Amino acid sequence: MKTDQQFNTIFNDYLKDFDQTPISKEQRAILPIIAFTVQGIPEQIESYVQAAVDQGINEEKILEVIYQLEPIVGVGKVQAALKVAHQVIPANRQMQRQNDSQFGKDVQARIYGTEIRNLLTDLPDGAGDFVADHLTNHFFGDFYQHKILTVAERELYELMALITLNVDFQIKAHAKGCLKAGNDESLIVWTIINMLPYIGFPLVINSIQKVHAAAQELNA
Repeated sequence: MKTDQQFNTIFNDYLKDFDQTPISKEQRAILPIIAFTVQGIPEQIESYVQAAVDQGINEEKILEVIYQLEPIVGVGKVQAALKVAHQVIPANRQMQRQNDSQFGKDVQARIYGTEIRNLLTDLPDGAGDFVADHLTNHFFGDFYQHKILTVAERELYELMALITLNVDFQIKAHAKGCLKAGNDESLIVWTIINMLPYIGFPLVINSIQKVHAAAQELNA
């Protein structure tokens, strides 16, 4: 594939600035994989998966980051991302699971309570309960059972996906959830800043303001 060398020089020099920011090498390697999966640009993903593996990032962790995006962006984008990721990482790995089958559900209750169920309570014919039940059983029940990511990591990476989607209500809610899961404001803000090369300044500036407001509200 032909590339524009002049642009690549500018972009690669720009990327070097982010190496000095206070997040981990692992976090920095995972962010473009999240961004391009959410954006539906699978042709960009393979090189970033390879770079993450070359840096020694756990292969199961890379796959799990992609897996847990399915409730956020749907199966099509995730399958497209996995198709190229599996050019680097073998498929059909067996993820180690939590011993407690209620683990994910308990995490949701602790961090978010019944917020979504309350929000949807007025929908007709049980529609609100259907959505709330499946959010609990699928998102938290199926994926949070996998031990490879901590709750704090899951919440941080989910927030990055929601920021990429630019969904205002969910960003506000998950900013609080991310903080409650044990991530401090500085880590979240710097992680968002490291999304700049992949999602641009408008989404980043908008989102760090929401995180700061959420932190102030929780600390009030």
